[in-house]
Amino acid sequence: MSLLIVRCPLKPFSGSGSPGDSAREWSELNCAERFEWCLVEGDDGTLETGIGTTESMPYADEVLVLLPTIDVRLIEAKVPLANAKKLQQILPNLIEEYVLTGAQLLAVQALPPMPGKPALQRVIALIDRAWFAWLTKQLESLISQRVRLIPECLLLTIPDSGNVSDVPSIAYQRVEQALILTRRTGLQLGVAWLERADDHDSGNINLPKVLQDLSAVEFSWGWLASSAKQFLKDNASSKSANYSLNLLPKTYRREAGKGLSNLSNYLKRKRVDGSKSVSASATWIDPTIWRQPAQWSKYLIASIVAGYLLHLGWLVVDNWRWGNQIEVLAAQSLTPSSIAMLNQDKTQDKAMGISGSSSNAVITAFTKQVTQDQRRQGLVSDADFAPMAAKLQQLKVAFGPEVLQKLDYDGYAIDFEFRPGSVNQNSAAVMQKARSLGLMVKALGANRYRLEPYSGLGQ
Repeated sequence: MSLLIVRCPLKPFSGSGSPGDSAREWSELNCAERFEWCLVEGDDGTLETGIGTTESMPYADEVLVLLPTIDVRLIEAKVPLANAKKLQQILPNLIEEYVLTGAQLLAVQALPPMPGKPALQRVIALIDRAWFAWLTKQLESLISQRVRLIPECLLLTIPDSGNVSDVPSIAYQRVEQALILTRRTGLQLGVAWLERADDHDSGNINLPKVLQDLSAVEFSWGWLASSAKQFLKDNASSKSANYSLNLLPKTYRREAGKGLSNLSNYLKRKRVDGSKSVSASATWIDPTIWRQPAQWSKYLIASIVAGYLLHLGWLVVDNWRWGNQIEVLAAQSLTPSSIAMLNQDKTQDKAMGISGSSSNAVITAFTKQVTQDQRRQGLVSDADFAPMAAKLQQLKVAFGPEVLQKLDYDGYAIDFEFRPGSVNQNSAAVMQKARSLGLMVKALGANRYRLEPYSGLGQ
C-alpha cells in the first residue's frame, strides 16, 4: 500500500485583504508550487520526494496532508451537544473570547470527541478562512480516493504520557532568519511559535529554558515518513482518539473530481512508462474503501425490501378486488333455480360443519348452472362422471391402488373416503398433493374428501 505525505506551504504574512486579493497575492508568490511531498511505497519504505503543485504529485492509495501547526490554532472549549448543522452556527460565538479578529474571517471546526473525555469537552481548530479555502482548492487535484488533512503537531509524542518512544515532543523548521518550533500538548492539541535563529550552521538549537529537558528533531522526510506511518497505525481503530480526524470540509469529496478524473490517465502512463505498479489489490481490501458503498448498500437493501412489501400489498388488494368483481358478475348471472340451489348448499354445508366463503359458494353455484346448460345442449363438461373419474384415478395412483373405500357422485362432484390407515397423512397434505396434480379437493371429515370439477374454480 502506497502512502503520499504532503506538507502544505506556510501561509504568507501578506494576503490579509479580501479572499480574491489574497488568492491573487499567493499566486504571485508561487505558493501553489511550494507543496512538498514524499511517496512511501512497499513494506521496505522506499521514499520518493519532490516539491511542486498538487497536480504534479503521483498517485497513492492514501494521502496524508500535514498542515503547519503555526497556521492553525487548536483550543479546548466546552461545546454544547447539537447536530452538525446547528454546531456550525454555534461555533463562531464560542470562539469570540479566544480571538482578536472577527470570527467571520476564520474557518472553525470542532474535532471529533475524544474517548474517555466529557462529551462537552471538544477541541476546536481555527484556520484563516481564505487560506483554508485556497488550500482545499489545491488539494482537490490529488489523485487518490483517501485524502486526510491533519495538523503536523499530531505526529509528535505527547509529553509526560509515560510512553517510552524515540518520537520527540518538539520539532523545528528553519525559515530564513527564523525558527518555527512545534510542540504537541495533548491528544488533539499542539502549539507552534516563532523564534529568531542566528546560527544556521549549528545542528543544535537553543530551546526555551522550560523546554530544555525535551528532545527536538528537525522536520525531515526520514522522520516524517516513519512518524506518519506510526500515526496511521495508532489511529486505525475506531476506538482511537484521532480515528476520524480530518480537517477537510464535508464538501471536499464532492468538489474533488478534477484529481480523480485524472486517475485513469495516470495509471495508463504508469503502465506505458513501465514504472512501479500501483498496489490496487491493497486498495480493494482496505475496509475504509468499502465504507461508503456499504452505507449505500444498506439503503439499497431497505429500498428493495420496502418495494417488495409494497408490491406484495398491492397483489393482496388486487386479488381481493378481482375476487370481489368475479363474485358480483357471477351473482348477477344466477338464475332463480341456481339461487335456490345455492341457499340449499349453504344449509347442507352448515349442517355438515363445512365452512366456506360466500364468494366460493356463488361461483360454485354459477359453475353448476353453466354445467347444466352444457348438458342440456348435449355438450361434455368437466363435471361429468368420466372426466371426474379420470381425475380421481390420478389421485388414487398417487396414494396407492387400494386406498379408496367409498365414493359418491352427485352429478357435479365426487365425495370419496379413504380406507382407515391406508393414507398416513393429514388432510392438509392430501389437499396439497391434489393441488400439485391440478385437482381441487376439500376435506369433509375423517378420511372423507370432495373432489371438485374445474380444478376448484375460485377456491
